[in-house]
Amino acid sequence: MRRVVLPLILATFILSLPMQAREEPDGSRPIGVVPPFHGEPAPPAWLRTMSHAVAMVDTRHYLYEVYGTTAANDPQTSQWIVRYVMLPEGNEAFRELEQVFLFDGNPKHKPKDLKPSEINVEPKDATWKQVRFKLVDRRDLMLP
Repeated sequence: MRRVVLPLILATFILSLPMQAREEPDGSRPIGVVPPFHGEPAPPAWLRTMSHAVAMVDTRHYLYEVYGTTAANDPQTSQWIVRYVMLPEGNEAFRELEQVFLFDGNPKHKPKDLKPSEINVEPKDATWKQVRFKLVDRRDLMLP
């Protein structure tokens, strides 16, 4: 009986531990002041890493948003607007508060820098040059 109980207790303990959140490229963690959002079409796995490589995040607290559009659900025709919104704290110096990039469906292509004034952002979508992109990912992140 003891041989069965111990593994059962151990398995129950392990399953009760919180699941690890997705690892962010900069080591940030979600804080949830702004509710997270995940929709369809899901952005490709490479997009977060690639966008972080070109963004200049220089605040501890920031929003990461992805808006996507896919013609006929074809990943090769996908376009993704990635938006970083900096939320500086009182002791952080003034900086660019928003950065926006346009990625196509190919991770080897360099993204296009967009001016924040070029896009119209609504709660669940963004419009750029009369093309509507749906919100598919939002994360409220804090650097350690």
